[in-house]
Amino acid sequence: MSMKTNLPVATVMATVADNACTPQFIASLHRAGMTGVRINSAHATPASIARMVGVIRSVDPSIVILMDTKGAEIRTTATVDDALIRMNEGEMVTLVEHADLPTSPGRIAITASGICGFVPAATPVLLDDGEIELVVCGHVEGALEARVVKAGMLGARKTVTFRGVETPEAMPALTERDREAIAAGIEAGIDIIAHSFVRSADDVMAVRRAVGDAPVRIFSKIECVRAVDNFRGILEASDGLLCARGDLGSEVGIAMVPVVQMETVKACRKAGKPVIVATQFLQSMMSSPAPTRAEAGDIAAAVMQGADTLLLCGETALGKYPRECVEWMKLIIDTTAAYRDSASLSLS
Repeated sequence: MSMKTNLPVATVMATVADNACTPQFIASLHRAGMTGVRINSAHATPASIARMVGVIRSVDPSIVILMDTKGAEIRTTATVDDALIRMNEGEMVTLVEHADLPTSPGRIAITASGICGFVPAATPVLLDDGEIELVVCGHVEGALEARVVKAGMLGARKTVTFRGVETPEAMPALTERDREAIAAGIEAGIDIIAHSFVRSADDVMAVRRAVGDAPVRIFSKIECVRAVDNFRGILEASDGLLCARGDLGSEVGIAMVPVVQMETVKACRKAGKPVIVATQFLQSMMSSPAPTRAEAGDIAAAVMQGADTLLLCGETALGKYPRECVEWMKLIIDTTAAYRDSASLSLS
């Protein structure tokens, strides 16, 4: 019996780091099945954005190029020489609002102003999509004192989430760095801007004003509580959505991520707008050449739901097996879509 659904066969998008963006690397991912590239402007300059777009277009002009913006996002600052900092369980650290200070052992500088005053004691603080967790112990001279409750290695410019604390309205939808990145991306010829930490339709409209008449689509990233609360307005104002499961899990809790993903994909299908699902699809392949069974099931679930694109993040930007990640994702997508649309495999 046919199960024809008219759902898309998802495409594979891969995040590429500036220092790895060579024609050879892009071509190897493209041959493996990658048809889209994500550039994270949090780790790029206008000059590197232009260079990366040029390299990608030289491999195949049809590759879709998506660029993230920062939005009302909070990150740690760069570490000295981009070195990793060990954070041990029980260690006390200070969080300071100072975008121009480097993050160093015992002192985490964050790229936001005016938020520490909103953060009460006992608030969980998640760094790098929850890879490291702190708990706020108190305030000291306009900064926060916190204790490490989940240890890890902190790299440069990692995400910061104060769980249960909404970003102040005073935090702009677009930073000056966003505006510079958007201008550089448009001039270079990107296809999609994925705006981070969208809180309302007003944030989307701020991006539209910055884009002007340029032929660039605007996708809103669903990754914070306020985006879930204002979902309908955001969907109407956007050309598509990106379910960003990393920060989303830090904001709403991991158990809610599959629910928000399913609802996001379903709403986009109903509205006739494209939807991307991202983050940790093949996390084990950061250091392993093959996926886990659970990761294969995660990819298959997104395909069955009808996602248009599945986005690899750290797996291809920092992992040891970027080409293999693309190959495995493409294989699982195609295998699942073939079953979904033809029911060629029957176990009954």
